[in-house]
Formats: sequence, C-alpha cells, structure tokens
Amino acid sequence: MSTPVPRTRRFAAVVGPLAFSTLGIILSLFAAVAVDAQPRTPGRVAAVFPPWWDDARVVASAGTAGDIAGAGGASFIVILRGDPATLNQRARTAGAWLLLDPALAGACARPASEPVSS
Repeated sequence: MSTPVPRTRRFAAVVGPLAFSTLGIILSLFAAVAVDAQPRTPGRVAAVFPPWWDDARVVASAGTAGDIAGAGGASFIVILRGDPATLNQRARTAGAWLLLDPALAGACARPASEPVSS
C-alpha cells in the first residue's frame, strides 16, 4: 500500500520550478537593461542611491562623488558630473547602487515645468 503524497508537496513540486524559471527570466532582463544603460559619457552619470535614504543623505553622499548636475524623478536618483577617471568609483564609494546614462534615465527625470498660457 502506498502513502499518498501530501498536497503541500505537490504544490511545491509545481511552484518551485516555476518560481525559479520566472526569477531567471527577470534577472536576465535586468542584466540586458543594465548593460544597455551604462553611462556613455564617463564624466556624467545618473546615480541611483538606496531608496530608503532621506534627501539630505542622498545629496550629501552624491556631493562627495562629484558635482550635482540634476535630480531624477525620485529623490534617490541624482545626475552627477565629474572627473571621468574617478566619477564611477567615487559614486559607488558614496553609496550609489547603480550608475546609468543620464539620457536613458530620462524616465527618471522630473518633467520641465511649462509656462501656463492664458
């Protein structure tokens, strides 16, 4: 006489491989985007800092990496410019998680305010 397989094991046998495959696809897409989003001009980058940092900490950290040239749509994204030879390393040392091309970070940039016409 065989013992029936518990329902939770059957569920895990189906969901486990599915979750693993989904994670693999997401990581592959992220890698493809990250490679395409690398800064094209080494002296100007969009630095993405941890989202839970407050504005003062982001600005202070970014200021140690280079000159702040702009801000992103989120308070933890800052456009930096500086010495092309050291900017990337200085931004990472300051706490930046990700460095993007500012042109591709346009989706992150705050929209320019337009004058109201009457």
